[in-house]
Amino acid sequence: MKKQLLIVSVLMCSFVCTHVFSQQKKEKIESLNEIVVTATKFETNKKNVGKIVYKITQETIENNQGRTVVDLLNDVPGVEINGNFSTKGQNLGYYIRGGRNRQVAILIDGVNVNDPSSFNADFDLRQIDINQIESIEVLKGASSTLYGSGAATGVINIILKKSSKDSFAGTFTTSVGTNSSSENPKFSGEEFSTNFNFNGTLGKVDYLLALNANGSSGLSAAESTTDIPFEEDNFARQNVLLKVNYAVNDKLKIGLLSSYDEFSTDFDGFDFDPVTFASIPADRENNSKSVQKRVGLNADYSYKKGELKIRTFLTEIDRNESPSNDFFYGEVYGFDVYNNYKFNNQFSFLVGFTSQFQDMIQKTSFSTIEEGSGKQHFYDPYISFNYFSESGFNLNAGTRLNMHSEYGNNFVFNVNPSYNFKISENDFKVFASYSTAFVAPTLSEIFTKLPTIDELLPEEDITIEGGFDLDLGDKININATYFYREETNKIGFDPTTFQTINDFGTFLARGLETEISYKASQKLRLLANYTYIDRDENLLLKIPQNKFFIKADYSLFPQTFTSLSYRFVDETKDFGNVDLASYSLVDFFINHSLLENKVIFYGSITNIFNENFQEIAGFTTRGRNYNIGLRIKF
Repeated sequence: MKKQLLIVSVLMCSFVCTHVFSQQKKEKIESLNEIVVTATKFETNKKNVGKIVYKITQETIENNQGRTVVDLLNDVPGVEINGNFSTKGQNLGYYIRGGRNRQVAILIDGVNVNDPSSFNADFDLRQIDINQIESIEVLKGASSTLYGSGAATGVINIILKKSSKDSFAGTFTTSVGTNSSSENPKFSGEEFSTNFNFNGTLGKVDYLLALNANGSSGLSAAESTTDIPFEEDNFARQNVLLKVNYAVNDKLKIGLLSSYDEFSTDFDGFDFDPVTFASIPADRENNSKSVQKRVGLNADYSYKKGELKIRTFLTEIDRNESPSNDFFYGEVYGFDVYNNYKFNNQFSFLVGFTSQFQDMIQKTSFSTIEEGSGKQHFYDPYISFNYFSESGFNLNAGTRLNMHSEYGNNFVFNVNPSYNFKISENDFKVFASYSTAFVAPTLSEIFTKLPTIDELLPEEDITIEGGFDLDLGDKININATYFYREETNKIGFDPTTFQTINDFGTFLARGLETEISYKASQKLRLLANYTYIDRDENLLLKIPQNKFFIKADYSLFPQTFTSLSYRFVDETKDFGNVDLASYSLVDFFINHSLLENKVIFYGSITNIFNENFQEIAGFTTRGRNYNIGLRIKF
């Protein structure tokens, strides 16, 4: 069945491409002329960036009402978010370029929000709502020069919505949908979401207030091996976000950003076969609750030759699990100050200084970190040079020194040349880079290590990459990147002692990412991308070697947008050498607007062919499901 679906999809793509290529050109794809910020920390034209920056625009977000941040990120080549098709409370694995959660830096408005007190030092992407977001930029490769620890395989920068110029504007969004597995389909509303978004400008003050609640029931996290389904595991989340800016004058703006996130989820576990010691999914009455509070003060000062930015942040994280009574408390505060100075239109440099102070308390059945004993801090000066020549040659180079209280100093750097050509009026960019990165151990790992381990070293990464970005005419964009990555001092886990250790040695990952986008007309746009990952089999757990995604966006009527997508995810393995079969998913989305886009109705059918698969061995995934929603702008 999977092979038949793949053949049908390829034939459909071939037919549609053959048809649309004969149509007359009407619009230009925004590609190398787009503005991005993540690659350099300041606004830069894509053609001057020596990497591929994938940007999920506001238009894409508007056309995909009902989808989540994770849904949209999962469409990006090189990105695989494991657990997204399971229950809402399932832990998510961020696998970019064969890496893991700890190797991905997640930013909100340029500020790193990763949690060093968690096991993977990651940020739970379920804690930000898509309706709060203006755009998302994904930068892959080693980027520790600009973003420090964790930016080893990728950076995900979530840019919050800008306030309306009117004194008051807002949206109300609500949806309801089914939540069932392929084996136990149910046509009842068991998933809901509600969002309020208020924003505007009052004189020198602009504001954004967003309120969100969503939840689900109906599915068990673990998949039953009998005809009797396990008890359903519920999920609930609430979020409040406030963003206020004050324009002191034309040059200086100060702002406040704060958020409160709370979610609760039931989850299941495993039993072990006493003969084979194999893990068997089991129904459990476990519950995990998390509360995260964030606040930050910002300042932007622009002057004739450049711009100075100050970012401060304070995060408090409280997690507990029952009935095990495991408890985790983390506190992180710090700042990032950087200045971009332009000597002229061709040469600029950015100099910055960042610092973090981290503290945590941990009480579990395996280890304890008492109050006051789990502290660390670091100071990082960094500098980055940018040269954009009129001839088309560009160069970005930089370095950072990480001065850490627990393991000493660590030095990283990057060199990233690129060149822009004009070939028969077509824009063509080639690029290459050599970058290093590091991943600091988490507080939990450092302060629960065995006494026999003198120190836990940071993981060090080297990434070499090269590729091209090509605009053919006004409508077609093709890009491809080959990368080679080495990990040393890999942070691993010793199953005999249940402790974190450094796996000494060199671990390799290499691969290819490519995407083609074709805008046939104002009504039809096609997109296809492919990802290939090659690394040691024992490090490829849950990471598919091949991934293919194709999507057709079509405006059925001027007010009606539709999208049909197909994805193929290759077979892989889970812990215990358990095979996870390949799977194919076909999804359909539609939205219809009324009253000059003031009212939007939207709906979706996901996993149309009700594919039965597993992302995580022994755990449930979602079958065919339906969702309908309403969005009102006022």
